Amino acid sequence: MKRHLLILAILIAISKIAFSQGDVDDEKKIFLRNEKTYSFLLNSNGWGVNYRYGKMIDAFNKKLYSFDIVGIRHPKEIKTTNPYFPNLKRFVFGKKNNFYSLRFGLGKQKKLFGKLDKGGVEIRYFYTLGASVGIIKPIYYEILYLSASNQYEIKTEKFNKSIHSVFDIYERASFFKGFNEISVMPGVYSKIGGSFEFSKKDEKINAIEVGATFEIFPTKIKIMATDDNSFYFASLFVSYRFGNIFNRRIKNKSKKQKEKDNRGLKDLHR
Repeated sequence: MKRHLLILAILIAISKIAFSQGDVDDEKKIFLRNEKTYSFLLNSNGWGVNYRYGKMIDAFNKKLYSFDIVGIRHPKEIKTTNPYFPNLKRFVFGKKNNFYSLRFGLGKQKKLFGKLDKGGVEIRYFYTLGASVGIIKPIYYEILYLSASNQYEIKTEKFNKSIHSVFDIYERASFFKGFNEISVMPGVYSKIGGSFEFSKKDEKINAIEVGATFEIFPTKIKIMATDDNSFYFASLFVSYRFGNIFNRRIKNKSKKQKEKDNRGLKDLHR
């Protein structure tokens, strides 16, 4: 619920940005606008980061090359602690695996409205389609056992719903426990969204993006020790994107021009 309220608050902020006005933009423009950007994602079912390379097709369209790393949560995940040891590390009762997705996608971005002034907003929409690699990592818990001598001992185990209760779990084990048991699952995904770019510098990208993602795998991903795990994941997202506009040809031209100017200066000194 808190995650959805945060996304709603960001959407309201976007609407305010979109209708704001600024000073007249007299900055020299870069017309061949390839871009390299990064973003932090907040999904309705997790979190993530993204890298995107946008190659200009024409004045309004770019081809996108995208890479995501996202962590995906089950809807029933609730963090808690053992009631008798509330100050120890929190855990999700009944969770079997952490699930992460690496996404590799191609897509397109289209500019709908350009900036009219320095405080303006460029509005774009985009989509990507591609392949996913699901990473499934087992979770371990520190489990309390009462010995014959009435002393407690701690064993590191995976969750077993037939014998473990919230009172048996001392705390979660190290995150690195279970790395040697990682398995992978191939999948496919699609993403669509809108982008609101508000940077005041023409060579910089600062944008808020909102949209939706759909991802599907061949079999159910066992995140929780229940029967309602799923093989598909649909989510809403909001993200902050930042990066740079660049053009390799302009950079190479500038370098050649500098070399030419240096040769000219040398000739003048002769």
